[in-house]
Amino acid sequence: MQKILIFTLFVLISVTTAYASPFTGGQNTGHTTREHVDQTQHEAGFFALQYSILLRNVNLAQRAMRSKMSTLGHEIKTHPNGQSFWFFMLFSFLYGIIHALGPGHGKSIVFSYFLSRKGTLLKGVIMGHLLTAIHTLSAIVIVLGAYFLLDLKGSHALTSASEPLKVTSYYLIIGLGIFILLHALYEAVVRIRTNGSVKKEADNKGLITISIISGLVPCPGAALLLSFALSLNILTTGLLGALFFTMGMGITTSLFGIISIHSRKILMHVAGKSSTAIAVLHTSFSVIAGFAIIATGWLLVATS
Repeated sequence: MQKILIFTLFVLISVTTAYASPFTGGQNTGHTTREHVDQTQHEAGFFALQYSILLRNVNLAQRAMRSKMSTLGHEIKTHPNGQSFWFFMLFSFLYGIIHALGPGHGKSIVFSYFLSRKGTLLKGVIMGHLLTAIHTLSAIVIVLGAYFLLDLKGSHALTSASEPLKVTSYYLIIGLGIFILLHALYEAVVRIRTNGSVKKEADNKGLITISIISGLVPCPGAALLLSFALSLNILTTGLLGALFFTMGMGITTSLFGIISIHSRKILMHVAGKSSTAIAVLHTSFSVIAGFAIIATGWLLVATS
């Protein structure tokens, strides 16, 4: 696996280049620089505002769905075979779609993975659902294990039982960054020696590995859903709801993979047949990505 987080890094590098390039930044005078900085700050503020609005709307939608699901859950406890059961499944599915739009949940990983290498729509869908399934399964195992084995309930179950898993996943992230860095340097050496380019396609082994590593951290939405079901003693309903929740999240995550696959096709078409410059840029992105992921892993370990 190589070039994780390439899209994010590309954006960061593009912003940095904009300050240095005379074609985008103008002449290096105090007046022009001040205007450029003001414009950049205005644009950054605009996008930050739009992102915060999106997150607020996502949170409001999730809150409304949780309120409705809470009502349905109490109705299911009273009338297990009523129509409330199916409405609960429907809202669990919709809740998963909306919940995945929030920060995290592997969207950037899936997007970056397929932007860095050729993939098919089927593999994009498979990776999105596989990563999400592991993400949810981690929460289910932790909540049920803490509930039945440690007699912990609610948020205490997730907080107490998930710490070892989170720390392990942080070290795996560091290992992933080291692998990306070394693999990028290896490919650069091979390309120089063979005077060619290294073509990569999304393979099943890499797809599964990335999905497992990225999905190890338990999903708080799934944990909340299952904890609520346990509090009402409707475990079967909670597990089925978690299944529908996972399918909903998988749709959103897969969509990011599909967008990435099409974006890569467009970029490769624009680049034309010359692959040397693209290979050099990809190697640079991979090296930076490797260092960034290593630093992120260490930061997570240090603050855990």
